Amino acid sequence: MAKDPLEEMLQFLKPETRIDLKHISLEHLVGLSGTDEGLQTLLSHEQILRSFINLTDDKVAEIAKNALLALVNITANVKGAELVIKQNYQDEINCVQKFIGYILDSEKKDADAVCMILSNITRHENILEQCLDVLFPHLNDLMNVFVNTTFNKKGSNLNYLSPLFSNLSCNSRVRKWLVEESPYIPLIKLLPFCNYEESVIRRGGALGTVRNLSFDTELHDFLLSNDLDLLTYLLKPIMGNEEYIDEEMDALPISLQYLPKEKKRESDVDIRKIILETLNKFCMKSSGREVLRENGVYYILREFHKWEKDPRNLLACENVVDILIQKEVEVGADDLSSVEVPDEMKEKFEKMDSDYINSLK
Repeated sequence: MAKDPLEEMLQFLKPETRIDLKHISLEHLVGLSGTDEGLQTLLSHEQILRSFINLTDDKVAEIAKNALLALVNITANVKGAELVIKQNYQDEINCVQKFIGYILDSEKKDADAVCMILSNITRHENILEQCLDVLFPHLNDLMNVFVNTTFNKKGSNLNYLSPLFSNLSCNSRVRKWLVEESPYIPLIKLLPFCNYEESVIRRGGALGTVRNLSFDTELHDFLLSNDLDLLTYLLKPIMGNEEYIDEEMDALPISLQYLPKEKKRESDVDIRKIILETLNKFCMKSSGREVLRENGVYYILREFHKWEKDPRNLLACENVVDILIQKEVEVGADDLSSVEVPDEMKEKFEKMDSDYINSLK
């Protein structure tokens, strides 16, 4: 009976194997990991996965890179991510722990691929729970590396740490860390990257983290406090160079008044959607609605609505405006998140939204 080709290939994936044989084998396997059929084949061979992890620290840079690229493809699949986190580096160190060390080493050339692997792994809530105890003690170190844009000396930009933090913020334990860690609140370090022009990945991840925090209404008073100035970071991307009358201009946060003529709105449609969804969440409580009204959010959304072309974002914008233009007595509830909507009404509203979006296409 013929041997399984992948079983035979294992002998060429050992650290001591000749470089040329390792290189040829890995190139083949990277290609295999990029197809659905090939991926399923790889997932049936956990020894291959362990070999990839062991080769991520190979002395030959190209071999280590290919091993990491294969793991990027594998962890993009939920089953692949589940299998990878169960593996150890050289049968001793949990692979997640190994990946963290890779990122924290400023001399690692392919740290971006490792960031992508951890981002892939943490996208799935149940998998995040399984590896959180390994990740949690290193969150401060990872945040410090993230905010130091020149940390990696080998050309890795570490942008994918941003979606990693966004994924992690789906967990209540991490949300608590983001807003309560002492003496330096991690969220304060993250906020400037909501407006980071050099990378859409960093902007999206930072704003995604803020959105996840906004789902917790108990955090709203802190998030919308003047000391944090989060609202400024949230609103600036959806503002252009339009002019406001003096009364409206005075209502805006000071740093958003009189923006330069060359100011342009966020170009990424998904990031704009994240911002609108976050503003919607901040409308859940009356205290949040008042903060948004007092800071001229309606005026900003009015101008944004004139500019936006995406139907879903137009609807999301209108949903926020519809709440803000009402008086509190008209809103009818202090906390809208506590209002139960019957299932039949949910279906009706969803259909209305769908019909509206389709009418704009």
